[in-house]
Amino acid sequence: MHVPEYMAIQTERMTDSLAHFIASTQEDKLQWQPQTEGSAPTRSVLEQIAECVVVNRMIAAGLRGETPSPPSASGPALVLANGTDAQEQVRSSGAELAAAIRTMTEEDLERMYQHPRGQFVGANLIMMPLRNMAYHAGQINLIQILAGDAEFHVPPQWR
Repeated sequence: MHVPEYMAIQTERMTDSLAHFIASTQEDKLQWQPQTEGSAPTRSVLEQIAECVVVNRMIAAGLRGETPSPPSASGPALVLANGTDAQEQVRSSGAELAAAIRTMTEEDLERMYQHPRGQFVGANLIMMPLRNMAYHAGQINLIQILAGDAEFHVPPQWR
């Protein structure tokens, strides 16, 4: 198996994991923003998933040679209606990203790609959305804990 195929599989697995975490979060907590002391901002599960969807699509566009649109600094570029919408969007964005990764050659892993934050080598660029999704999986688990759900909902594809 070559690196792009491996990364595409891991991307799909992580989007399925996020969909699992969405499904295992109480519906009334999907839009909940835990309160913190001071001015530290928090984001709901749906807001975090929206970021993952936007990042996945942005990186997929860049890999296809399109000019990636950066996420909006003024607020979410995507508003998810509910848990079902969030699951569908994260899975479809993951499939789109995985398809773009699968078209890469070994040489593409070493070439430079334009990103809103500068230029990135292909091997690092395809890790960016995976890291972002893994980070947000942990954030969703924390929201579940803060909402009183002490169980860690292990996605079946992790076994």
